[in-house]
Amino acid sequence: MSHLRCTLRTLLIVATLLLLAMALPGCASDGSSISSTESPNSAYTQLGMAYLQRDDPERAQQAFERAIDMAPNDPDALQGLALVYQRQGETASADRYFKRALGSRSAFTQARNNYAAFLFGQSRISEACDQLEQASSDLRYDRRAQLFTNLGQCRQRQNELEASMNAYQRALQLDDRQPRAWLGLAEMQYQLHQHEAARASLAHYIQFAGQNDESIELSRQLNGEALHDG
Repeated sequence: MSHLRCTLRTLLIVATLLLLAMALPGCASDGSSISSTESPNSAYTQLGMAYLQRDDPERAQQAFERAIDMAPNDPDALQGLALVYQRQGETASADRYFKRALGSRSAFTQARNNYAAFLFGQSRISEACDQLEQASSDLRYDRRAQLFTNLGQCRQRQNELEASMNAYQRALQLDDRQPRAWLGLAEMQYQLHQHEAARASLAHYIQFAGQNDESIELSRQLNGEALHDG
């Protein structure tokens, strides 16, 4: 009888969380859906993600903490709590929970990419690049083009021009509709004195994203080089 009561209680928790998650307007997940076979901690984790996407970090934190209470090494819940702390400006806690998530599941590319973004925002550029390099080896990750674009930006901040250009080119090889990769590539080509290639890359960027301060400045520099070459 005690086992039956425990099973019924678990099913009730999951059903309640399902109703709560479905009641949240405009929330999207990573493409997965909650099913009645999910464990209670997984349901709490998905509920936390729904709250986070709804910009309700306090309730998200409560849901993630409940999931971690049930399963202390759940990498998804650990990463969720890291994202909450990052949003709240609790950088030490965010760093700790990102590391715990990756320690629990080393092949957690989404968490590694998010951790790299966190490190980049903290001006820990070398560490961010290292995380992105590790993430780039995951051939099954479905956002590799964006990942290589991020790596290009990271290497660009380190003034590693060739490495940055290679990363941007890899991003565009995977998906040539990455405007930030086109702009970064144009900037690297300009610095490497590949002016014709830079103009072509910049034209692709403007085609996708239009003009902005960065593209206008790069166009001005390239026009100046054309006059100088003439």
